[in-house]
Amino acid sequence: MEASKELDIKRYILIGCGGLLINLMYVLVTVPYGIINGGVTSMSMILSRLPGTSLLSVGAWVAIVTGILLLLCGLFLGKENFLGSIFSCICCVGGFNLFTLIVPRGVADFIQEFGAIGANPVVPAGTLIELVICAIFVGYGYYLCINNNATAVGMDTIALILHKKNEKIPVAWAMYTINIIVLLLGLATYGLICVLMGIAFAGVQAASLNFFLRRADRAKAGDRAKAGPNTI
Repeated sequence: MEASKELDIKRYILIGCGGLLINLMYVLVTVPYGIINGGVTSMSMILSRLPGTSLLSVGAWVAIVTGILLLLCGLFLGKENFLGSIFSCICCVGGFNLFTLIVPRGVADFIQEFGAIGANPVVPAGTLIELVICAIFVGYGYYLCINNNATAVGMDTIALILHKKNEKIPVAWAMYTINIIVLLLGLATYGLICVLMGIAFAGVQAASLNFFLRRADRAKAGDRAKAGPNTI
């Protein structure tokens, strides 16, 4: 019983760390640069500007889309994943607001100054480096949630449902495809450069997530092989 409780506590700590890491990266990099990556916030930004759905604000759409994703999680991914996802959602929302308040101005200024390095007028070299690093960490944050039987209550929820229906569908690349669809919906609103940057960011994020998930699968397969064929 004690071992089970310790594992459960560890699981929730890792889920929380995943949600906090994702939103720390959003506060430090994607929000200041105005990058949309196809997630819930991006979809909500797009919906708030499309004809027929623009009556509601971005915040209202975030709440609606998040609620729908949590409902889908509960219906298709099971109670354990649903509870973990609720905790993840709390950490994501709380973390975003907390980091927005506590990140020192000096850190934000340094990120902006570093991002300006390089002569490329479209995407300076410093900005490119920051976006790649940010996308890798966001991918790792999603991994911490998914690998501990939860979602970050984003498009990973739909990707996990598709993977559950057909295990041949990779979670990371299903999520990437969904993100691209969302980004393309915002093409007319946000422009080609912004959408292309979002697609590139989501691609690095997906590659990072796929790497960590595959590594975890190999480790689990190795553990099963060491335990022997009779281990359930």
